[in-house]
Amino acid sequence: MVLGRPWTGFEAVALQEATRKSVREFAAHLGVEMTTVANWRAGLSAVTPRPLTQELLDTLLVQVGPEVRERFEQILAEGEAALGARRLPARRAAPPVIGVPALGFDTTFMARLDEARALIDRTVAACTVGPAMVELMEERAAGRMLAYTHTPPALALTTVLPDVLEVQSVAVQRQPAAIQSRLSEVTAALGLLVADALMKLGQIERADFWYGTARMAADDTANMRLRARVRAQHAMLPYYYGSPEQAVILARAAQAQLPGIADDATALAAAAEARALARLGDAAGADLAMARAVQHTGELDGDASDEAFRFGEKRLLLYQSGILTNLGRTGEARQVQERALRLYRMSPGVVVDPALIELDSAIGYALDGAVDQACELAAQVLTALPPEHRTTIVLTRAAAVVDAIPESGRARRAVDELRQLVAAGPGEQR
Repeated sequence: MVLGRPWTGFEAVALQEATRKSVREFAAHLGVEMTTVANWRAGLSAVTPRPLTQELLDTLLVQVGPEVRERFEQILAEGEAALGARRLPARRAAPPVIGVPALGFDTTFMARLDEARALIDRTVAACTVGPAMVELMEERAAGRMLAYTHTPPALALTTVLPDVLEVQSVAVQRQPAAIQSRLSEVTAALGLLVADALMKLGQIERADFWYGTARMAADDTANMRLRARVRAQHAMLPYYYGSPEQAVILARAAQAQLPGIADDATALAAAAEARALARLGDAAGADLAMARAVQHTGELDGDASDEAFRFGEKRLLLYQSGILTNLGRTGEARQVQERALRLYRMSPGVVVDPALIELDSAIGYALDGAVDQACELAAQVLTALPPEHRTTIVLTRAAAVVDAIPESGRARRAVDELRQLVAAGPGEQR
């Protein structure tokens, strides 16, 4: 009997199997994210649920009937290998994965992305598949979310696009409300991944369209958390490439979906609002929004997951780094950056966020007049990044280092060398 001792992912999945609930149903019953259950299934005994979640599992095990407990004990006795064999689903053949596009953006591939987005727009605006197939799509989308932060954006596009097309291939006709809502949730999640990858690659207009598609799909559901998340993520696009004022509008719209509620989405949205206000020079407004972000993050469960679009301490520090740098509080910013980089070292597969933090630090050196140090750090960041991660979003922040250098210091050799690195473009620095 597991009751009274820590649970692992294996035992949690064994209880899910014993209750004969889908990933979605089991997550809803416990009150956790569907991706949390997917993470248990992927890692089994290597994963340890959080203490609060362990209490929920304890409670559920007490509540279930003797038949469920008997099945649970049998699954535990059979072991992980047997569990893996019994839960392998008979999947449809997945659509072929398209080759990774060159960083110069293959026009045929991008045209297919545009066609996929237009198809989604028509389907969601108009819209027979069984629950089991929808569950497979949900599980696959959850897996994409877990892997995304470790995946180069160009590769992410090639892996996500077949999933997008598969979802739409079964949604060409309007489905019953419950099924359609689930399909729209999957579409919104996958659409967010596509939009974010395109944003990193500098495909700004396409990214904006895909954010709109994800928003329309999210609004086709009753999932207010998802609606808030889409808007909060969309705020990143104008922050990096457009108008900070538009970023503020989107961030506030996200918070309005879940007013006063502590959630990943509202914490992210408050931080996004603060960062954009700081860029606009509104220190008081930025401080108020940042205080909300800190409060919301403190009320979350402390999950350290690197799953896409989850908001925890590391991402809070990333945003604080940008806020303090934008406000010119370089001393405070440096303390935040050092703390953030220590945490990110525990996630070596995540490379873009720490690169952006170090570029914030370089901007801080530039603002303080340490021009050579600023350029040296920025150049080191660019050359150390793997080419597939040296994308437009990183180069845009590196260009901001040059912009932060006082006019009197721009004739230095180090500044010229940094300009050349930025001008070389994505993945082409030597």
